[in-house]
Amino acid sequence: MKFTSPHKIFLVSFLAMTIAMATLAYATYQACYNILVKDLGLRAQFTAQMAANLVEVDQKLVRDMMILDILSSRNHIQALEFKRKVRPLLKYNDIKSIYVETKLKGNQIRYFVNPEEEKVFRQPPGTPMEYFYVLTSDDESTYRNRDRYDVGGPIRDKAYEEKIPTYGPPNQSKWGSVITGYQPLYDAQNQFIGLLGVDIAGDYFDQSIWYVKNIIMVSFGIIVMLGGVILYQCSKTLSRPLYMDQLTALFNREYLKIRLESEISRARRNRKLLSLLMLDLDHFKKVNDMYGHQNGDMVLKKVAEVILISIREEDIACRYGGEEIAIILPETGLTEASIVAERLRKTIETICFFVDDQEQPFHTTTSIGVAEWTEDDTQESLIKKTDDALYLAKKKGRNQYQCSCELKN
Repeated sequence: MKFTSPHKIFLVSFLAMTIAMATLAYATYQACYNILVKDLGLRAQFTAQMAANLVEVDQKLVRDMMILDILSSRNHIQALEFKRKVRPLLKYNDIKSIYVETKLKGNQIRYFVNPEEEKVFRQPPGTPMEYFYVLTSDDESTYRNRDRYDVGGPIRDKAYEEKIPTYGPPNQSKWGSVITGYQPLYDAQNQFIGLLGVDIAGDYFDQSIWYVKNIIMVSFGIIVMLGGVILYQCSKTLSRPLYMDQLTALFNREYLKIRLESEISRARRNRKLLSLLMLDLDHFKKVNDMYGHQNGDMVLKKVAEVILISIREEDIACRYGGEEIAIILPETGLTEASIVAERLRKTIETICFFVDDQEQPFHTTTSIGVAEWTEDDTQESLIKKTDDALYLAKKKGRNQYQCSCELKN
């Protein structure tokens, strides 16, 4: 495929627009993502701050809970009291769990050591379990002792290091997708105990992001398609002067070559008919000599206007050179093309041309060559056949059309 200037303008513009729109779509997605993360994260953080005012935790409670198994810790009076106090909070905001945790010391750290634990917790054997859940709103009846330990993460580490309320983006834990907010906890002596954490289920976030992603993708597709159509039309308009004859407002010879090659390819591919007309104004040199070149230009412009009015929208009229005009007739056979040629000949013959210093108008005639494309024809051979038919029309007396089939006779 040979790319013309309109194609090149369109492709460059379309590529630039697509990149710009993709960048905008990605920025929009990130903005929506961050807004949703912030909304749920702050909700988790504020809930953690609220829950922190409901509990009292000290170092003794931490030590007591660490030596108990799941069954005993579940029935501990402070564990039951914690569940009672935070139960109202669990009814709102898709909160999955609320818990109090503390960071283990070196001699307290547990490890995953067997394939069964690796499968359950999705952690490789030997991964350190650095955090202990002192109190939790979860139902621990199905838990094992080691289910109460978890591995570290950047947000959790930040909360322990900076000891300030914080929240993190969605993360996949062994309890599913959650967004976590943390609030630091201190005992009566203002000693740091650990964190109160709130996990909000990520289902709402995942669903919202899915909707946002699909809305952006659909919108992006629609905008790109509409933009592509508009850009294509604009590229044709902008590139039109490159292939426009300034005097007649017809396409020029360069465009004829490009378009004729395209139409031949289309006719061959789709097995369609194609014909070409070549018009030449008779004795045009006499017009220039008698009435001047300005009036000669006026004649060419008027003839071009009449041709554009007389042909179909899909036909392509081009100034081939001087007073010669070529017309491509897509999906048109020799018989129909001959009818078009005769109609144009008669129409041009009746045009009245007025000159300022003469009362009577003058007329001009045209000779037309008609040729139909065949499978053996190239662009050059089709033009030659048409030109030869035009020469035959002139040879036989002008003001007539001749078909290429007459050349064989």
